[in-house]
Amino acid sequence: MKSLFAFAILVTLGCSKQEGAGLDLVKQVAAEVKEKPRVEVRVKMPGDQPAADDQALLRTLETKVEEQHVGRLVSSGFEPGFMTLTMEVENTADAIESIRKTLAAAGVLDRSTFRVMSAE
Repeated sequence: MKSLFAFAILVTLGCSKQEGAGLDLVKQVAAEVKEKPRVEVRVKMPGDQPAADDQALLRTLETKVEEQHVGRLVSSGFEPGFMTLTMEVENTADAIESIRKTLAAAGVLDRSTFRVMSAE
């Protein structure tokens, strides 16, 4: 009977430690996500509303960002006159350099701007 009681205590303690470890892991991941800076890219469009070419370009840029492992795409879309992409990145300088090459290859680097947002 004593051994069963001791076993139950050990199992309970082990489970509570695992739950604590799981919670610690979640907190660590959340902290790391918060620490990553973001890069926002804005590309000026010829008009205020996106044309079919603009929509295709945005899809291409999204695909290239993912293929090149520039960072995690947080959002993308259109604002009047602009298309925007926002990414969480490890290193802003490396990410911007990679994105600049992609924009140059697409022929839109000259109408693109970058904004670095610090980790929140």
